[in-house]
This record gives sequence, structure tokens and C-alpha cells, in this order.
Amino acid sequence: MKAIVLHGPNDIRYESGFKDPEPAPGEVLLQMTYSSICQTDIEVWQRDPFGMFTRGRGPRIQGHEAGGIVAELGEGVSSLRVGDRVAVENVRTCGLCFFCRKGTASLCENGRNFGFTDDGGLAELAVWPASMCIKLPESVSNEEAPLSEPTSVAVHAVMQSGVHVGDHAAVIGCGVVGLATLQVLQAAGAQVIAIDTRSESLQIATDMGAVATLNPAETRVADQLPELTNGYGPDVVIETAGATGTALNAAEWTRPGGRAVIVGFGHEPQEIVLSRTVSGEKSIVGSSAANVGEYRKAVDLIASGKVNVKPLISEIVSLDRGIPDGFERMLKPTKDVFRILVGNGG
Repeated sequence: MKAIVLHGPNDIRYESGFKDPEPAPGEVLLQMTYSSICQTDIEVWQRDPFGMFTRGRGPRIQGHEAGGIVAELGEGVSSLRVGDRVAVENVRTCGLCFFCRKGTASLCENGRNFGFTDDGGLAELAVWPASMCIKLPESVSNEEAPLSEPTSVAVHAVMQSGVHVGDHAAVIGCGVVGLATLQVLQAAGAQVIAIDTRSESLQIATDMGAVATLNPAETRVADQLPELTNGYGPDVVIETAGATGTALNAAEWTRPGGRAVIVGFGHEPQEIVLSRTVSGEKSIVGSSAANVGEYRKAVDLIASGKVNVKPLISEIVSLDRGIPDGFERMLKPTKDVFRILVGNGG
């Protein structure tokens, strides 16, 4: 089969003779429709931050944001049928480790990940447990299905925030995860302020219902936020940018007694000055991936229209163009895209 295969840092190849996968008991064979490329894929391609290749796990087919059509059932599978359209819940947890038994499966010690530890969706075919393939409602298209993954990250971040109905919230970084987070916060009953340096992102945030938008390149956000939030600052700030200084911004801009949630993933070190937060009894928490059941919540939010991912699909390219028109375009510092879908639609 044809696939986009990562052989090591800075070594990604389009291959036409990769071995077809076969479903094991409990698994399904998927004919992939689309996978989307996110910044984590770029980080893995460029820097191997998870140590996949230092631990001898390569080569691997990338593509952790994915959807497909069930092409074959492995032994014992009865929950799906051939022809079902599905979103791929990408994190496979063990259910047995300390963290899983504590109800925090997003921290699973033995977790496996579609597109990282295991072959992913940037291929014609893939295999994955049937229990982790979520049947798509008719209202969710094949194109929207891969964006269930960043939406699940947003769902987890909002759950981590402890936001309440009527709270003021701010999102730093209005890329795909940030704009999904904005909408999940709104679905939870919050009034949301969007913060980004890109005018296109702020316009989409406005279209999605943000009560205000702020551009740090044009205004002092620290002065503006209290004016927009009863004089104290947001109850919750969720940082999804992963840029230098944005974690510190989240901690500083949250009101006394509020909570900052750090989601952003980048290779540059982030610093937080604790003396500026401890005196205000602020909480600073991390958020990574999603917990059990949150991926399905993401699919449901997209299906209901409470989260609209269509404006976040910038382009669709074929699998054979996935490297030059996908990965290499995403790498450019002047990239003008949100998500690029790669695939042939099934």
C-alpha cells in the first residue's frame, strides 16, 4: 500500500510498497479517508521529542488525527460493520496502570498512540481496536472526522479548567486547538475572549462567537482583560499557543483565585514565575491529550454543531502530495493554514 512513513528525525518518505496491515482479534481494518497534519506531527518529524527512534520504534506511518471506513472485521468484532464511517480515537490506554486506575487515563504509563507508537492514518489502510473507532453520525463528514482529535484535546482542557456557567474565559493562541477550545468553553456556558497575533484567527474567533478579541502585537492585553471581565481578569485562561512566554502570560493574566491551563506544545522552554501566581492563589495545571470518553464527547459536539471545525480545514491534498503540500508547507514560518487534510476520501 501507499503511505507516508517517518524513518527518523528529518527523514520522512512517501512509499508505494509498504506492507498492508491485517487486523488482529478485536481490531478492524480501515480504509483511510483523511488524516490531518498538526504541529505535533511537525515536531515529531523534526525533533523526535517522544524518543520514538532512540527507543527503536521506527519506521512509523504518521497521522494521529484520522478517520476511515471499516473495510474488514477482525475476529470477535461485533460493534461495527463493514462500511461504517469512523473517527479514530488515537490514544490506546491500558486500563491497569496506576494512572488509569485513578481515572486519569490521559497519563497512562503504557499508552499507545495511533500515528506515533503505532502506524497511523497517513496511508491507504490502517488497523486499530474496534472499541476505539467511533462510528460517525450522518451529520459529521469524512472531512470533519480527523478534527475530532484536536476537539478532544479542547474538551480535556476545558474539563481541566473547572469552568462554570457564566465564567469569563480567555484562550491564548487561536489555532485549531485554540478555536476548538473557544467553542467548547462556550458550550460549557463561558464568555470567551480570544487572544492571538493573527488577524485571520481573530476574525474566525469573532465569527465563532468570541465576546472580544485581543492582539498582543497591538494592545496591552494585561490592561485590557480586566476591563472586559468585571475588573479582575478571566476566571480561566487556557493557553494553546506553545510559544515562548505564553505559559507565563496565562499565569499572569488569570484573575486571583483563577486557573490557568497550559496545553501548548513546543520545543522551546517555557517559564512561569511562581512569585507572581502564588500570592494570588492561582492554580496552574497542565493538560495533555484526552481522558476516557472525551473523544466521544468531541464527536458529539461536532455532530450537534456546537463545535464547527469546517473553517479550520484550509486545504485537502492527495496522499502522494502529503509531504510537499502538507508537511513542508506546515513547516514554513509564514504558514497560512490551520489544518491540511491528506487522503483520497475513501
